[in-house]
Amino acid sequence: MINPEIRKVQITGKSTFVVSLPKKWAINVGITSGSLVHMHPQEDGSLLLTSNGGLASQGPKTLTIDGRAGEPLIRDIIATYVAGYRVIELKAKNITHEQKKDITTIVKKLIGIEIIEETHDKVIIQDISNPGEMPIDMSFRRMHIKVQWMLDNTIKAMNTRDVSLASEVVKQDDEIDRLHLLISKQFMDILLHSRISEKSELGLTGAFYYRLASDQLERVSDHAGKIAGIILESDEKIPHAMLEDIVKIGIVSYRLVNDSVISFTKCNVELANRIIDEHKKIGEDLRKIRNISTGMNPDAVMSLGLIADSVKRIGDYAANVAELAIDFSKSI
Repeated sequence: MINPEIRKVQITGKSTFVVSLPKKWAINVGITSGSLVHMHPQEDGSLLLTSNGGLASQGPKTLTIDGRAGEPLIRDIIATYVAGYRVIELKAKNITHEQKKDITTIVKKLIGIEIIEETHDKVIIQDISNPGEMPIDMSFRRMHIKVQWMLDNTIKAMNTRDVSLASEVVKQDDEIDRLHLLISKQFMDILLHSRISEKSELGLTGAFYYRLASDQLERVSDHAGKIAGIILESDEKIPHAMLEDIVKIGIVSYRLVNDSVISFTKCNVELANRIIDEHKKIGEDLRKIRNISTGMNPDAVMSLGLIADSVKRIGDYAANVAELAIDFSKSI
């Protein structure tokens, strides 16, 4: 650990506190007369000084992709994006058509990323977004709005067996994934570089809890998409009366998700505890439906069981967000 340099604070005029900067540090980061120094108050009472607002680029990061394609290549790019690198250079002796297709596909799924250079042996991807433009809590609210849309229209698709609406719900899941990856990246930015947006009142602890809560919303969207996918494939296999019973429980799960987000963003412990208690009843109600469905067509039983499982999982994730609300409230 580097020993701290001690500086005596002086007061000039009636109320201005002045302290000199360590000369070696100032020279190393390029500070000269007239330079701006950015001060970032930290949650623990310390003060972080940067010469550029903490917005120095982390990159570029070079990935050698010879022989890599499909999911392994896509996962490498996602991991590098989430790690906070703003420039990613993909190199190979000869980048194949399949690799270029994979790169283009994942670039479309990552918010703020563009391909800025492309040759036979190199593709350069750059993050052109402004880290401070949309803070992590705003990204989370945007994610919740889209999850609300998915849940609402999943319920409608179940009620009406509207396959076109179910198809739209399935497509929306990709947008939730994009926002979840953005929130993961924003958290890493804050963790590694103390880049707290001026538009946000969150500190590192708050960003940590928002990152955890976004995991739960992403899983909610997965199960909403899964239910919509079953509606697309099941046609008329599931008796309407049986589906109606699940819809009623699905509406409860949907409401719990929205209430849990409110409890989380407002740190409302009373509401959070109520959600956790209410969520326990969902499993009991779904078990009753499963018991009634045992004499049905096997395909219908399977589809019904998958839908019931996803409805229960959505309630479980709502309860998880409520528990995070309680934890978050104690950290403030």
